[in-house]
Amino acid sequence: MKAQVCLIVSSAPTKLRQLREELNNPKLSQERLAHLAGITQVTYRRAEAGNKVQYSTGKAILDALNKERQSRQLPPVTLDDLGLSLE
Repeated sequence: MKAQVCLIVSSAPTKLRQLREELNNPKLSQERLAHLAGITQVTYRRAEAGNKVQYSTGKAILDALNKERQSRQLPPVTLDDLGLSLE
């Protein structure tokens, strides 16, 4: 009997994680950013992990992140800055 091997391929993490983690005091969690973007935590985590997400999802994350950055008097970032894998 042959053993089956399951290979899990993980995409490279995105710059999004770094940008989110830079927002501290108070800390901006994945859960909070997903809520602000109007998406599920699973979808957010997939985006941050480098998995492909729809353009509309990327834009929602960008808008939520920039709103949070603005409230902390930080300059906005672009969709390209997030390093997302968009489909």
